[in-house]
Amino acid sequence: MLILPLHRLPTRATFPWVTLALVLVNVFVFLGWQVGGERARERAVEVYVASGLGVQEFPVYAEWLSAKGDSERAREFGVVASANPKHAALVLNHDDRFTSALADGSVVPRADDMADWRARRDVFARAWKGVFTERWLQRFDRFDPVRMISATYLHGGVGHLVGNLVFLVMLGLLVEGALGAGLFFALYTLGGFGASLASLAWNWGEPGGALGASGAIAALMGAYCVLWGMRRVRFFWWFFFVFNYVKAPALVLLPAWLGWELYNLAFTKGAGIGFEAHAGGIVSGALLGLAVVGLGWQRRDFLDEDERADAAVQARDDLERALGHVGRLEISAARQLLEPLAARDPADLDVLEALYRCARCEKGQPRLGEAAAAVLGIVPKDADDVASQRRVFDDVSRIAPGATRLPAALRVSVARQWARLGQVAAALRVLATIDLAAPAAAGLAGDCLAVAQRAIASGETTVARPLLEAIVRALPSTPEAGKARVLLGDAAGVRA
Repeated sequence: MLILPLHRLPTRATFPWVTLALVLVNVFVFLGWQVGGERARERAVEVYVASGLGVQEFPVYAEWLSAKGDSERAREFGVVASANPKHAALVLNHDDRFTSALADGSVVPRADDMADWRARRDVFARAWKGVFTERWLQRFDRFDPVRMISATYLHGGVGHLVGNLVFLVMLGLLVEGALGAGLFFALYTLGGFGASLASLAWNWGEPGGALGASGAIAALMGAYCVLWGMRRVRFFWWFFFVFNYVKAPALVLLPAWLGWELYNLAFTKGAGIGFEAHAGGIVSGALLGLAVVGLGWQRRDFLDEDERADAAVQARDDLERALGHVGRLEISAARQLLEPLAARDPADLDVLEALYRCARCEKGQPRLGEAAAAVLGIVPKDADDVASQRRVFDDVSRIAPGATRLPAALRVSVARQWARLGQVAAALRVLATIDLAAPAAAGLAGDCLAVAQRAIASGETTVARPLLEAIVRALPSTPEAGKARVLLGDAAGVRA
């Protein structure tokens, strides 16, 4: 069974630098040291077989296994020794308990000349120590924290390396974005150590060892489930000939992933895969993720990005449906969709304009002024926003010039925002509807003057003149009127 969360494209702010570094380190270790180490291993095994050490040590090893109560393994080793002496040499020399017994003399090989055997054994030991992987992989007969971490950077072949790195990239893109570089590396390292600890506990005392990044990657899987929690995520699943894309809470993946590893641990024998390390990594990552969430160290903005994107898509769909209702004059149904959208994002001009259209279609138009004010009260960001506001302003000015006319302060604010975005002529038309002498317009002459000044600076001298004259006419004794007279004089000079 394969389950993969769908990744996001990285941005400059969330680029997974640590994930990239881990990929490069794993590739460098494999190509730079392990590949050469494999050749050293082959040479060491050839030395072992050619020197005749196997003839002397294989029978003793089989007897030693039987004496330890492992007669089944002794029988299997005898078969391997007869069919493939090189593989048998690897099995024997991976059993540190036996090689240690040879070294301290508690087990004696069948040799007529012990000095000669010892000399040949020393030659082989020097060759064996040149195998890079053997020096750094995790051993099952000892608790060695350094090896338990270093083993997570070793791989048994190109396929093993590539397979692990694919999963590392896919999960690293997500988990590093949710944690940040430092916290991600700490979780990867501690999760890998937890996976190695589980593998050591499961195989304690066995010959051989373990290597590979899959335990640390499994920790990323466990952390992913906990960090995203009940947030709904998209993932791909494949089971034999059936596959699909699904969206479900991330936490659902935790029992699926862990259960699959435990199932294989119980029922898949001899696969050469560390299912116990995978399970231990998932549990370790989940516990570390739980600690991160408890301490509030996760990046919530990154974690919530998918939900925000889904909400935006749903909002666009709801808006399209609402506009369809408006077109059919189903105003009540349209409002049921639009009002929650406006409550969620009070600055969404498209939604507010749709609500204005609803108000325009209602009998008696009791909410027309309120709906128009909501649209015009938004600070526009660009020319498209100004275009939406202009449609509403022109419409409400045409159909409701009396009681529902917009407050003077709002119109001045609208004019200033439009002028800021270069829509000076439109801004001046808005201000032309204001009676500056009316009490409701008190204190707004300065704002009107500022818009006129911007118009002159933009070369809109002709359209600014009526506003300046209105300021002089309505408030002749004010400082603003004095400045307007000066500007009118300058404007006249420019026209001349």
